[in-house]
Amino acid sequence: MLDTEVDTDESADPRAAWVVPAAYAWVAGFGLIHVGAIIANGEYAAGIDPGKGDSGLSCVLPNAVVIAICVVAGGVIHRTTNPPQPLVPPWTVAAGSWVGMPLLVVRGALTVVDEAVRLTGVMEYGLFNQKENATSDWAVWSGRAIDAYFVVGSVVMAKALGPWMKKTRRKLGRRNSAV
Repeated sequence: MLDTEVDTDESADPRAAWVVPAAYAWVAGFGLIHVGAIIANGEYAAGIDPGKGDSGLSCVLPNAVVIAICVVAGGVIHRTTNPPQPLVPPWTVAAGSWVGMPLLVVRGALTVVDEAVRLTGVMEYGLFNQKENATSDWAVWSGRAIDAYFVVGSVVMAKALGPWMKKTRRKLGRRNSAV
């Protein structure tokens, strides 16, 4: 069983004071973006020309899943940055942080590469070939805004969860070497 206790000694915490609130704010903002997507019902989707987004259940279902993931992410942030609380099994927190945060970092890195290939002219429509659904200024700039949001999120989450992940990795290493 994974021991995910976090030291409550503030002097041992290498995070800056702004990191945890920024992580909560990023997750809340991302959830609100998806609430807005449900309300817009495909009329204004980020990175897609107005009126070309999915509507109805095709809009609600994926956005509702992302909103649920944001709620879980808020719980992971809370559990990894505060004293342990026995509300959820420790492995769920570990899974959330060890799967979610690296995926966010990969998405942020792909954003940087996508923008670089577009701006340099290597691939006019980017890695994801947005030739058909991203022809308006709205699509281009809203897509870039979301891409920038992912880059910010990957940095903030790495700074917020990184120290906890490093501690748990060290604990696992010590436990495995003792076996």
